[in-house]
Amino acid sequence: MTADGTPGHAAPLPSPEVLWQHAATLAAWSAEHPLPVHNYRVDEAGLRSDDIGNGWWALARVQGGRAVLYGVDLDYSDTVSRTPPLDLLAGGPHWLPWEWLTAVVDGNEELGFVYWWADGAWGRTRYPSEAVDDGVSAMVPADDAEVRAVLAALREDGADAEELRRRGTEEARATAVRGIGRPELPAGSGEPAGRRVPCPLPEQYAGVLAGAMRAAAEAERPLPGGSGAEERLVAWLRAHRPSSEGSGTLAAAFADGTDPGNRYRRDVFLDEQGWWLGEELCELLADLREADAAAAGGDTYGRWLYVRVEIGADGVTVDRAHDHLPPWWQARHGGAMAWPGTLTREMNRRPPHRRPAWARLLNEDIPHTGAPAELCAVLLQETEGTRAR
Repeated sequence: MTADGTPGHAAPLPSPEVLWQHAATLAAWSAEHPLPVHNYRVDEAGLRSDDIGNGWWALARVQGGRAVLYGVDLDYSDTVSRTPPLDLLAGGPHWLPWEWLTAVVDGNEELGFVYWWADGAWGRTRYPSEAVDDGVSAMVPADDAEVRAVLAALREDGADAEELRRRGTEEARATAVRGIGRPELPAGSGEPAGRRVPCPLPEQYAGVLAGAMRAAAEAERPLPGGSGAEERLVAWLRAHRPSSEGSGTLAAAFADGTDPGNRYRRDVFLDEQGWWLGEELCELLADLREADAAAAGGDTYGRWLYVRVEIGADGVTVDRAHDHLPPWWQARHGGAMAWPGTLTREMNRRPPHRRPAWARLLNEDIPHTGAPAELCAVLLQETEGTRAR
């Protein structure tokens, strides 16, 4: 079942027993000497193919006639390094060996797919709509073609023809498989509380923060009203960014000079692609930001993080966002959606009761501990809902 309670689409994979027969045959042959095509091995968890540079896959048997298939296609897995991070275990059944599988997911090898087998069918979590290929079809053999390829390669290497003929029989393969252990993991008893999803990339961390900010609301605070700083900014925009219709829009985000993600290494204002808006415009935006904060009581309510100025024939509208990521901020890359260092410094300047709920994420060291699994599920639903609209 998927995170939203519907069956996850599963690739037309062979059953675990078929996969086991093929892989165990090669594991038995690999134990004798390295194979010229692809080697397999058995460890305490099950069967695993050796990494040949573009990926690997493994199969673990689970108590009760169940199984888990996992691995990665390093070249073509659409599920790898997504922003926000994709939780491959979301919606997994209670019987999954959760603690063991969570350790695998949290390990040094990134995964592109995790499938679970029960009641005669494979299942997996729901993917985002643009994740068309998770790599399973490229990594996992659909039949015994890989076994035949090994025999053909051995023949080309000059192996004894009679020995190859004997190995190629069904009886010989079954004998090889019987010589391989069949480890079985105990079934789990449900998803552990507080589970985390790996989030090692800076843009993933930014994407998690942005998703949480997107769902937040703007707190009440004194309205800044008109100011000389706002008038100067509007005048500059009219003079330097005119449009043929007499209207125009500027959207900008503040990036603190101490933020590690700020390549300009000074306080700046950036557009939705993450580019600096220029010296004059940044000075005007900085004046507006400080004037607005002063009008609202300084650091008591904090300074805005995003601003939009719309100039039309009927007047000017200035929207500010202090506590949330507004819908009009159209950045799509995680690094241009939110700046963790900027957010941390801004929240630390505010009294605790003036910080939005998502600010707690800034104290959780998400790049090392991972993002909360429940938050990743919410972010996936929000992202897909946005695309649907």
